[in-house]
Amino acid sequence: MSEFKEYQDHGKELINFPTEIAGIELKNPVMNAAGTCKLPEDVERLSNSESSAIMVGSITVESRDGNSGDVYAYLPEDRWSINSKGLPNKGIEYYKQELPLMVARAHSKEKPIFVSVAGFSPEEYVLLSQVAFECGVDLVELNLGCPNVWQGDKQKQIACFNLNLVDEILEKVEKKVGSEAKVSVKISPFSDPFTLVKVAEVIGSSKLVKAVTAVNTFPNAFGYDGKKSRITPGGGLGGLAGPVLKPIGLGQVRQLRAILPEHIGIMGVGGINKSEDVWEYLDSGASAVQIATAYIEQQEKIFSSILGGYPKS
Repeated sequence: MSEFKEYQDHGKELINFPTEIAGIELKNPVMNAAGTCKLPEDVERLSNSESSAIMVGSITVESRDGNSGDVYAYLPEDRWSINSKGLPNKGIEYYKQELPLMVARAHSKEKPIFVSVAGFSPEEYVLLSQVAFECGVDLVELNLGCPNVWQGDKQKQIACFNLNLVDEILEKVEKKVGSEAKVSVKISPFSDPFTLVKVAEVIGSSKLVKAVTAVNTFPNAFGYDGKKSRITPGGGLGGLAGPVLKPIGLGQVRQLRAILPEHIGIMGVGGINKSEDVWEYLDSGASAVQIATAYIEQQEKIFSSILGGYPKS
């Protein structure tokens, strides 16, 4: 009987389900996702929550105001959210100063702290990873799946769909930070199973990667608000998230678990807002999960709500 099945059969709460990702021990399998924590005050709130770890970022080399206008919408009755924030953050020089303090605060509460980095070239991924590790973070997540960066009417390429680019990023980061560094990669959902196999093979062959985060938002969704778009950037196109994304996330996790080497853990993301959702991701092959939309909407209480719930027998 698997450890997961044993806990589920005994109806134990998730708060009593320790796990690990990339060799990092977690008191429970639930944490925030990238995009929900950028500042020291965000780390402070998460430090005092039931989140098992803290994910900061994504951060970029240059500071970014992000996209302008309406960048986020949530429709609970339709069970989806859409966003196009454009990676707003204060840039690498800010994090050189503040990230060590964030690390100290998280560690004082016995929580690992991870940082999501988003480069606009392989060299930027290298620089951001180096700085993050120098600041003492426990894991760096390479964000290869952000769909929401626009320059005028031109959309930035989503890195994970370019297999040669993924390979180059991983090779160059490994060369600088070493193959022993704790690094994960975050990818978009793949509708073509052949391409998913190919990118998983690239990731799986890297000595650098210790975990995969699946998935980022579904790219270029659109929602109406009356006769206009729900969000402003990109003509209203944005990343789809929320409960509607869960079947996609579960499917990606199940496929990845069958393809990736066993030593590469999986962090499941997409549509998690109750304990049953977490159990389903664990059953599909994830070791931990990350929460974005539900955390944005419910803040820190979402963790205690999920962790205190019992799975269905």
